[in-house]
Amino acid sequence: MRHIFIINPAAGRHDKTGEIVAAIEKVCKSLLLEYDIYITSHAGHASEIVRKMAENLSGGVRFYACGGDGTLNEVVCGAAAGSGGICEITSYPVGTGNDYVKMFPGGKQAFLDLESLVMGKAVPVDYIHSDCGCALNVLSVGLDAQVAMRKDKYRFLGTGILPYAMAAAESVIKGIGREYYVSIDGKCYDGSYSMIFAGNGKYYGGGFCPVPYAEIDDGLLNVLLVKTISRAKAAAVVNKYKQGKIDELRDYIIELKAKSGVIFSRDGKDMCINLDGEIISSARIAFKVMEKKILFARPRA
Repeated sequence: MRHIFIINPAAGRHDKTGEIVAAIEKVCKSLLLEYDIYITSHAGHASEIVRKMAENLSGGVRFYACGGDGTLNEVVCGAAAGSGGICEITSYPVGTGNDYVKMFPGGKQAFLDLESLVMGKAVPVDYIHSDCGCALNVLSVGLDAQVAMRKDKYRFLGTGILPYAMAAAESVIKGIGREYYVSIDGKCYDGSYSMIFAGNGKYYGGGFCPVPYAEIDDGLLNVLLVKTISRAKAAAVVNKYKQGKIDELRDYIIELKAKSGVIFSRDGKDMCINLDGEIISSARIAFKVMEKKILFARPRA
């Protein structure tokens, strides 16, 4: 198998390219592995690399997203477009946000053990396909997508939940409700919502776990339709949402398991859409779960 490492120098609070390259070379040379290292230079570059390499290489190949969830998202999009899931992918989590790997035993620390990671085996997992792009972990529209869009301005506060908390406070002040046309598995749920969330994984936003029973290989998405709430109640609702206490929020949240959905903005204006932390704008998004179409490598043991 050939091991291809794609490093995003913009991931994290400062450029770690030198130390990442040194770690890769040390492990791969000691294990006599065939490997290549690529450094991205612009948005979407990781997807381009994966798509082209997956199409042209024969034999086994594994791509390592060396960055955060955004880098991993680009690698997923490249793999889905270029190989139909034949290649393997994984995460070497050196970014500020690495939520997807929390779905595996040991979480981020386990994936940072590079020797264990290159020796690990791949398992089939689901991903979300949409007409606006792919997501391995989460797709969301509304308030939390606005938070993801704004969080980078607070990166100086460090990693983890604090930048998200500050971005959330700003987003609540600027508006927390909108009218949507919503169809989930063909059933109508039109209404006014603060946010609409479709989770393949459990975790996002540096510490949120709104769907604690989600699984990445069950062929289903955990969908939450969060009704428009007042600013006065926003903090209490968001805190329970963050902890996955949906049973205490039945007046505010509709919880569903689904395979597909379509969301339109009722006024025809663009919505703020979050795909694994990558933000796009569109007045419409249609999405569906792609069951066990990605081979994701986990650390050995």
